Amino acid sequence: MSEIDENHGYEEEIEYAGFWIRVGAALIDTLVFSPLIALSFVNLFYFKSLVLLYVMIVLQSLYKPLMEFRYGATLGKMAVKIRVVNENQGFITIDQAFGRYIPWVISAIISLITSTAIYTSPEFYKLTTYIELTKFSQNLPLSTVSQVYNIVFLVLICWVVIDPKKQGLHDKIARTFCIKIKK
Repeated sequence: MSEIDENHGYEEEIEYAGFWIRVGAALIDTLVFSPLIALSFVNLFYFKSLVLLYVMIVLQSLYKPLMEFRYGATLGKMAVKIRVVNENQGFITIDQAFGRYIPWVISAIISLITSTAIYTSPEFYKLTTYIELTKFSQNLPLSTVSQVYNIVFLVLICWVVIDPKKQGLHDKIARTFCIKIKK
């Protein structure tokens, strides 16, 4: 029996997930990663291991696209009952999962370059406070690039607010939609 038959000839309307529910999902995902975030701070001030930093960045970078490819959602999206789907409301392909992740990949690359510059600097090993680290980071070559990209990133993500189908530009790139799960 098809979906239209089950609904007595009426096609079910899709409800697109808007900005705030997606922000809520992202906040839950941040909570999921809180142990890794805490480890990042410990690494930054105590271990100072570039290898550990790379491992954490790779883990964080793979989480979103692989979860959305495999399950249609991250843990945060599952918690708020939304899912990433293709144009036919089916599961997305691995290409779509990584395609919609492009804005985050650019951010991760900038972070890798900046972090590598920090961790390979002899002055880094003398820093003991967050304020010292912040002042040191502001003098790095990619500091301005990072700040400009953060603004571009926000525009890409906030496109959800003005789009009729609640697609961010990353969704448009990958031909995906974020919908509310009805059940």
